[in-house]
Amino acid sequence: MVMLAILLLLFAGFANDAQSSGYLDHYGAFLAAHVRGGVVNYAGIKADMARLDATLALMAAENPEALARPDRVALYINAYNLWTIRLIMDHWPGISSIKEAGGFLASPWKRSFVRLGGRKLSLDDIEHGILRRQYPDPRLHFVLNCASKSCPPLLSVPYRGEVLDAMLDARTRACLNDPVGARVDGGRLRLLRIFDWYAEDFGGRDGQWGFVRRFAGPALGAALDALADRRPVYDDYDWSLNDAPGPWTSALVGADAPPSGVGADTPPSDVGKDAPLVGVGGYGPPSGLAPGQQPLGNGAGSAPAARPERP
Repeated sequence: MVMLAILLLLFAGFANDAQSSGYLDHYGAFLAAHVRGGVVNYAGIKADMARLDATLALMAAENPEALARPDRVALYINAYNLWTIRLIMDHWPGISSIKEAGGFLASPWKRSFVRLGGRKLSLDDIEHGILRRQYPDPRLHFVLNCASKSCPPLLSVPYRGEVLDAMLDARTRACLNDPVGARVDGGRLRLLRIFDWYAEDFGGRDGQWGFVRRFAGPALGAALDALADRRPVYDDYDWSLNDAPGPWTSALVGADAPPSGVGADTPPSDVGKDAPLVGVGGYGPPSGLAPGQQPLGNGAGSAPAARPERP
């Protein structure tokens, strides 16, 4: 009986590993074929819809609750990004912004069209109801892509649980050391509009300087330290489709791979099977659900007080 129990545990572990990587190779090949430097080749995808839908089917078959925590979070990130592309393709060509993919009564983020783990979800369900609620981590804002030029650029590789913490750090650092994400101009800290919409995720407006400083490189760090007024101001957001180069420049060019030295067989020491994501301090979304909002999934955690409405 002991041997049988051991064999069952081993089988469950192998099955879980196979499941967690079942869609990733297909998704990685799709991204490599159609995403370069954050620019998405929607024309190429239009001629490759069979592969897109096959990859989505593999992703939809995953059971998030059966995965280790980092694999689960990576799955939600990947699902958000790939289903956003699928949403655009429902309207392409003839669409110049994701905001045109909504209906008369619902924004594109509130449409329940994402199939995952036997459920139908909206993009808002994934971002606000699951990720921000159950896995509060402000770095997630730099890996979710809304198909817009001002959105942190889409990687041409999938997010993977075994290196997720390192990838979150790398993408946050890259975005904040790009002038689009954060810069000092005219004696003020200018930030991407995401910091305005999700201010509490970054420790409130008074805490945003500290969050940026944590990830700042030498040049940005020196400029931040010299500020007399640390209150941030926010740049306008370009909602035009990410099918051509956008404003992101230096720090994100060629940043499509996991951090140097971190491979598929070299997970960061703080990301284990049951380890929580490593945050960057005491930052997280405010507690409490929006009126009428029901929790999704069965994880515990705080929830956004409201779902910020994008203009």
